[in-house]
Amino acid sequence: MAEDGEGAESSDSAAVNVALNASGASEEARDYLRKQSRLADLQIDTLEKKDEFELSHLRFRRFSDYARFALEVAGFLVVLLIVCGLASMVWNASRDHGLVVDAFSVPPDLAQSGLTGPVIANRLMDRYGNLQANSFAVTQGGESYRGGDSGGVRVQIPDTGISLGELQRYLTDWLGHDTHVSGEVVRTPKGYSLTVRYGDQPGVTVEGADLDKLLGQSAEKLMASALPYRYVEYLSRHNRSAEALAMLPSLVATGSAADRGRAYSAWSTVYFFRGDMWVAREKAIEGLRIDPTNGVLLAYLGATEGNLGHDEASLNAIRATLDNFKHNALTGLDPAVVAALPVLFGNYSDDETGDLSAALAGWSHLSDMHSNAFDPAAATTDAAADHDMALARRTAESISATYQGKPNFNIPLEQMYIAFYSGDWAGATRFGKTAREMLEKQADQHWQIAVFVLPYMAEAIARNGDTAGAEALIGKASLDCDVCTRARGRIAALKHNWTGAAHWFAMVSARSPHVPFADTDWGAMLMAEGYLDGAIAKFTAANQKGPHFADPLEMWGEALMEKNRSDLALAKFAEAARYAPNWGRLHLKWGEALFYSGDKDDARKQFAIASGLDLSIAEKSELNRMTAHG
Repeated sequence: MAEDGEGAESSDSAAVNVALNASGASEEARDYLRKQSRLADLQIDTLEKKDEFELSHLRFRRFSDYARFALEVAGFLVVLLIVCGLASMVWNASRDHGLVVDAFSVPPDLAQSGLTGPVIANRLMDRYGNLQANSFAVTQGGESYRGGDSGGVRVQIPDTGISLGELQRYLTDWLGHDTHVSGEVVRTPKGYSLTVRYGDQPGVTVEGADLDKLLGQSAEKLMASALPYRYVEYLSRHNRSAEALAMLPSLVATGSAADRGRAYSAWSTVYFFRGDMWVAREKAIEGLRIDPTNGVLLAYLGATEGNLGHDEASLNAIRATLDNFKHNALTGLDPAVVAALPVLFGNYSDDETGDLSAALAGWSHLSDMHSNAFDPAAATTDAAADHDMALARRTAESISATYQGKPNFNIPLEQMYIAFYSGDWAGATRFGKTAREMLEKQADQHWQIAVFVLPYMAEAIARNGDTAGAEALIGKASLDCDVCTRARGRIAALKHNWTGAAHWFAMVSARSPHVPFADTDWGAMLMAEGYLDGAIAKFTAANQKGPHFADPLEMWGEALMEKNRSDLALAKFAEAARYAPNWGRLHLKWGEALFYSGDKDDARKQFAIASGLDLSIAEKSELNRMTAHG
């Protein structure tokens, strides 16, 4: 039995056959076919529109799904931000260790005059803030502080009536570790009695007629309780070391190892600024036994060893300091100190290895930072030692005319260095004498004479022809001072006492195996003696210890020239110029090596450079002779 569909197809076929083949039915067939065609067109059009509608609907549904998903993501992000904000507020509150100064109790008549309790509290906060701002401290950072009833930007939290500031305050009071300061002002026959209480400690009372002065005294008492190590350093930097020393025995005896180490760093600070480098060094060593991780103690050890002329010990401590700064966070210190200390001690490390160009870059960086650690006197010394006399003179101009209210001894001291490295021996002697006289009048600076004046002054006197006077002067210096012992050797070399000079240089070279200066001096002595191979061996050793120290490279080139190997000398001069680009003698000798190697055009270029730089009288004469030949 045929299916319905099959019957319909048969009927249609029959109709088609009738329409096409039956006689007399062609018109009806055509009409039927037109209707069938029209019906098919309508069905096709309907299906196309239905398909277009369903496709558009599907697209809209997809857009709707995207929009709904975006709204869900946005809602999630809003919730996440709120949760993160609350978590941040909780975290900050739990880490808060600030100082909260509550309103003081004051007499009614004082309040009526405008000096209310909050006003007194705010004035105390001002004095306390000024103390922190005016104390450059490397032992302890500052501390946040606020008024106990201070307001803030009020952002309302819906349906709670609580502002964000109030919520933060509640969280801080609940989770934080704030210390509250309170107090009162009482009238007395002498004027006023001002009592300040730090946390649970007994109140400290000061009396007097000047309320502003009492607030200043109370701010210091508050700093002594809240920031004792910083306060000790503040006292020592303001010539109040007796007060600072009275506080220290109790500080080093209590607290954790970190606290005691910090107290020892403050103790070392006091003696450092008193000018007692030996005791400052001892306190640093004692503190490191308790807390070996204290980078400030390592820094004081490196600085005091350097100020005593112990180059190797200083270099070792400074390198340990830099390693400590790199691997241990300088927690609890002011951000400015944290930023400056690695640069400052990087300079000191470069000084000990003769990398003076790097040290000068470090001083420039500190200057750009407007850091209190920038020392124009030290930068001047480095520029002079790097034979950049123009830079040394410019830098010296920025040295303050006064130091602690007195004429600044650094001015003649740096003029001595500039004269010394320029070969102006009479000038070096004259300025050295002035600096020495000024330092002798300042007990806290007297220590500088032995290490930073006598060696240079003695050699200048010897180069002026008075070797006996030079030996008498340098004889006052300690033998454990490296720069002093090297000066003994250079003075002996001026007398052609080669054995004596070698003795002093060998002594320093042996005890300072990573410092290049003794080997450089030794090589210069051997070259003056005429022992060129031995000189080159010492310059090689010095270069290995201080590869960026220009002096041994330049003298190595001169020794090669004396061996008639100007061709080999060129490389040494070029290398030295990378580290001392403005050294007049270096460019003069470089030009001579080029001249003797047959390159007269480049020789003239080096002579032109030398003519624009500092040269001694003898070097200028030599330059004139060479340019005349060129």
